[in-house]
Amino acid sequence: MRVALVYAVFFLSSQCWAFDFKGVVVGAFATPDDIYRRLGVSCGEGYEGVQVCNGEVTIAHEPASMNLVISPKGIVQRIALTLSPDAFDDVAPELIQKFGEPTRVTHSIVQNRMGAKYPQTVYLWSGKGGIQMLYMKYSGTLDRSTLDFSTKADRVLLQGDKRGRGKDL
Repeated sequence: MRVALVYAVFFLSSQCWAFDFKGVVVGAFATPDDIYRRLGVSCGEGYEGVQVCNGEVTIAHEPASMNLVISPKGIVQRIALTLSPDAFDDVAPELIQKFGEPTRVTHSIVQNRMGAKYPQTVYLWSGKGGIQMLYMKYSGTLDRSTLDFSTKADRVLLQGDKRGRGKDL
C-alpha cells in the first residue's frame, strides 16, 4: 500500500510539474546538442551568451514553428510554439492527457476587423517555481495559435522590455 502511494505521489508530481516538450524540460539543464538530438533543431548564440534555437517541429503530429531559449547557465527558459488554430482541438486534449487538467481555463470572444466573432479558449498550467505552460487558440491574429512553456525568469525578462515605455513618448 505504501509503495503504491509513494509511486502515485512521485508519478503525479512529475506529471503535474515537469513541463516538457519531447523530453526537453523547461527550467532544466539542456545543451544545444540535446536540443538537436531531441528536436532536430539547431541553436545559435544570442545576446549575452543565450542560446536560441529556431526551427520547424511537430506537436501531436501538427506542424509548428519553435523558438527555444537556453540561458547562459544552460537552463531552458522558453519553448514557444506557433501553430495553426485549426490544430487546437487536436492538440489540447493531448496536452491535458499528458499534463493533467489545466490550472485555469478562460473562454472569451475575439473579433476580426470585419466584426466576425470567434470563441477563444486559453489553457494555463502552473507548476512549481513559476514554470507555466499557456496554450491560446488565437494569439494576436486569427491564423495563429501559440503554446508557450516558460520560466518565471523568462516572463520577467519579456515584461522588462515593456517597462519605461512612458518615458519614450
